[in-house]
Amino acid sequence: MAWTAIVNPAAGRGRTQKLLPEIERAARDAGITLHVSPEPGAPAKLAAAAADDGSDLVACGGDGLVTEVAGVAADTGRRLAIVPTGAGNDFARTLGYRPKRALDAFDVLAGGDDRVVDLGRVNGRWYTCVTASGFDAEANRWANTVTRLTGTPLYVAAVLRTLKVYEPHPFRLTVDGEEHELRAWLVAVGNGPAYAGGMRITPKASMDDGVLDVTVVGELTRMQFLANFPKVFKGTHLAHPDIGIYRGTRVELASLDPSLPMDVYADGERVGPLPATMEAVRAALRVRVPC
Repeated sequence: MAWTAIVNPAAGRGRTQKLLPEIERAARDAGITLHVSPEPGAPAKLAAAAADDGSDLVACGGDGLVTEVAGVAADTGRRLAIVPTGAGNDFARTLGYRPKRALDAFDVLAGGDDRVVDLGRVNGRWYTCVTASGFDAEANRWANTVTRLTGTPLYVAAVLRTLKVYEPHPFRLTVDGEEHELRAWLVAVGNGPAYAGGMRITPKASMDDGVLDVTVVGELTRMQFLANFPKVFKGTHLAHPDIGIYRGTRVELASLDPSLPMDVYADGERVGPLPATMEAVRAALRVRVPC
């Protein structure tokens, strides 16, 4: 089976652009067709055209591009491989790729294994790792305006900035038909365990169980929030009594304060305003992964 690589040169806040000559050389050596996306929105079209021609797909970039190309692969029954040159690389890291040695991923195409994994859908749109609303949505919005930082340092800065301006919000959370009205800093719905470059917000989430994990960070004080924030990198934040955990195949989230519009983000990209419905899709995608 042939492979076609789709490259987002803007991924990784300049990293992918710097690596582009090496990426092109590695693709030639591996006999892989390569397309560099000229603009936002183009990767899905390029991936769909390649899939229609019978090719499997390689996503070369960050989580946003990976999610976009993964959706095409899921829709068309093609395999996905990843060259993780983005800022977060959470899906790739969960699958065993090593972002610090991103170009080693070209060897995986010939020498890797195939794995079948779940994906999530939010308002009809595919996602790979985590959908979130509340504090995280505001932190994501601000982070997407920053150019001088990347990866985890960027998200830490976004957290500290957002902590000054954000208040816990009233939500209605419905998990497999069971409603919960609550006030929360954030609600995160994970198909996988991590987002934002290794923050394990839903640490027990598995990509092959057909279930979404939900983490609700409730009404902690600002000091409690700040004290517990470092624990998210190891996933030990769940021990706090004001952090709730739910699991289900269908999750609905709505804002209970219409005067404060709330957005939902998936894999770091804005989906749109609440309400949102997240669903687990079992065995949605075949992925080429390192042995």
